[in-house]
Amino acid sequence: MRFRHLAQSAVIAVVFLARTGLAQTPSGIHQEIQQTYSFQPHTLNQKQIKEKSVLLDKFWSKAKSQRDIYLPALRRELGDFSNSAFFLFDGSMLLLNLSESPTDRKIALAAIAHCDLRDVQSAEYVRQVNRLAALNEDTTAAAFHILGTPDFRAFIPQHVLTLGQNYSLIYMLFPADSNHWLQPAISRLQTEPDATAQQSLLLLLWYAQTSPADQAISAFSADAQRPAASREYAKQLIGRSKPALMTQILSTLSGEESLRQQRRETMRRISDEALIEFDEQTSKLIAKRSR
Repeated sequence: MRFRHLAQSAVIAVVFLARTGLAQTPSGIHQEIQQTYSFQPHTLNQKQIKEKSVLLDKFWSKAKSQRDIYLPALRRELGDFSNSAFFLFDGSMLLLNLSESPTDRKIALAAIAHCDLRDVQSAEYVRQVNRLAALNEDTTAAAFHILGTPDFRAFIPQHVLTLGQNYSLIYMLFPADSNHWLQPAISRLQTEPDATAQQSLLLLLWYAQTSPADQAISAFSADAQRPAASREYAKQLIGRSKPALMTQILSTLSGEESLRQQRRETMRRISDEALIEFDEQTSKLIAKRSR
């Protein structure tokens, strides 16, 4: 859901810019964005959100009707992370509505990695980043953005599914090539101070099922400087990598790379059924690696 906007004085300002033609210039559009997005949704009540929603709808409609003018302006403004934190997300969604080029997907991903998560519906954030990961974009920065929010939760009503920080992170990374995120995840684990984020990264690396990831988990579990709970969690994950006999038999039906590709495709679907399939495929991969 996008929030929409604004107070009477700001509406007058936007109308004035449009009538004078100032909004058609780079500086004019910049001012229009500053006026339109001069709020933080998480600080508003429902009445204020409705008011702001109206103005944002008008801004979107105007941008879509004048695509040739607003598309380059959005690209420029989204590259300026000093702009409104909510604009960095909402403006990115508008950009992707106007253009799905690889360049614009990258601009949007860089911008939303700087948004204020308090202003965005968590499930929508996960869905959008997951969708871009499925297009094999590098979603690492956008996914890691949630590591600063220990209580991050994404509720998927269609499946009555709630994803915590850990599986939200996995969903935003796994559809893409692991070459994008594997080494950054290992590096982040080495410096991450928050226990919740540590455990999210450990689970991500366990699912990666690669030698570098295994080594990172093992090193973490043996590091006495790390929180005891996180070290214990790392040890539990190491203990999971013992396939049952039936899984070993089933693992012979698919090659390792085929299983890895199947997991990427499975994680394009955000559902409890997909998570079950993902775990089954991971068990087969573990068995395949242990042979």
